[in-house]
Amino acid sequence: MPQMEEFIESCLKGASREIAAARGAGLTIKSKGRNDKATSADLAAEKFIVGKIRRDFPDSLVLSEESYEQADLEHGSLFVIDPIDGTHNFIQGIPLWGVSIAHYSEGKPMAGGIYLVPQGELLYAEKGKAATCNGKRIAVSRTGKLEDFFLLCDTRLHRISEQGFLPGLVSLEKMSQHTRFLGSTVHDMGYVACSKADACMSFRLKPYDFAAAAFIAERAGATATDHDGKRWTLSTSKFLISNGRQHKRIIDVLHEKEK
Repeated sequence: MPQMEEFIESCLKGASREIAAARGAGLTIKSKGRNDKATSADLAAEKFIVGKIRRDFPDSLVLSEESYEQADLEHGSLFVIDPIDGTHNFIQGIPLWGVSIAHYSEGKPMAGGIYLVPQGELLYAEKGKAATCNGKRIAVSRTGKLEDFFLLCDTRLHRISEQGFLPGLVSLEKMSQHTRFLGSTVHDMGYVACSKADACMSFRLKPYDFAAAAFIAERAGATATDHDGKRWTLSTSKFLISNGRQHKRIIDVLHEKEK
């Protein structure tokens, strides 16, 4: 059985090669629903990763966006995969997408890696070890004032509005330095982990969206909770991940407890 870091890195980089080959062969795109698409590259990357898991960790379960959408989140060995996070960016040729793989045991994160392929940045974390990017230790920012915060946010404004958070988000946008919408959870959370952003907010995620990235951010020193300040699990769907210095205030503004 390979070391987990070596295994996840080989899966991430191998999947990126499968994605490049699929794009080179001409992408096929299928619609899974409104604003929900998968490509032949997603499927090729997923097939590659699952094949390696089946070979090297045959007793493990797999939860993945495209073909393995149901699994016991409390299983003793669970791999959570997003073969392409930011598929719509990928389709449009926008270089903000990546591959995500995490390993959990009984619902607890043990290891996770995200590969921001266009940027060539591979972020990794493991239980008991510091988070790294391309082998170098990373840490969250030290920005103290909310007025200086660079925020990243989920792109689906209608979803934010339906949940009643849009007024709070607008208030945060006015109060902070900048708010950006990237369309890629691995970039949002990864950039907080690397101190390129000070906080990110998400409003409806699935486990495969955040399983690796939230863990990496946390290992880099981030505070990671839901929008009520409760620590996240694989069942969490709404996220706030920040450098911790204005975490409660951001939650209060989102809920409009501060005007």
